[in-house]
Amino acid sequence: MAESFVLNTGARIPSIGLGTMQIEPGAVDGAIYAAVKAGYRHIDCAPVYCNEKQVGLALKKLVEDGVVKREDLFITSKLWSGDHAPEDVPEAFGTTLKDLQIDYIDLFLIHGPIRIRKGTTVSPENFLPPDIPATWGAMEKLYDSGKARAIGVSNFSCKKLVDLFTVARVPPAVNQVECHLIWQQDNLRKLCQSRGVHLSAFSPLG
Repeated sequence: MAESFVLNTGARIPSIGLGTMQIEPGAVDGAIYAAVKAGYRHIDCAPVYCNEKQVGLALKKLVEDGVVKREDLFITSKLWSGDHAPEDVPEAFGTTLKDLQIDYIDLFLIHGPIRIRKGTTVSPENFLPPDIPATWGAMEKLYDSGKARAIGVSNFSCKKLVDLFTVARVPPAVNQVECHLIWQQDNLRKLCQSRGVHLSAFSPLG
């Protein structure tokens, strides 16, 4: 198996990463420290996992202890559905940078193609019509700034991805979706391959 894959930005994304979803805040720093010492270099985060501050503490300690350099790590985070308004995107991104205690993110993803009212939970009464072109435009500005080294999406179907291609000035580098032996995402994988988008799998063991 390849150790990494080349994104359409020219950056390399490690082929295996440590996901931080469902890791309790009290355990996440130890888990990340141990994983990086064991050889992991890709850490996948998100504000909705409610542990990015603890992830940041672990990353800081790893660098301070000389276990790894920041440039040797690949850090992914995501834009939550309550922050899709263009004016909310840079604020949410800035909070993630602060919580992770880093000055750039290797990959920043739109967590999903749904939008909810800011500060609420995913529930039918909180849904708003998504405006992916406007949200993506704000993501592109983060990419232009250099603080998001690559931008992409998560949980996007073929239709949602094609719609994005029609408006994107900066094409998505990654689409992160559930993908494993039971759900191989053949059509989506072929579309991504044809357009130079890296298909990244979460829950790869099912």
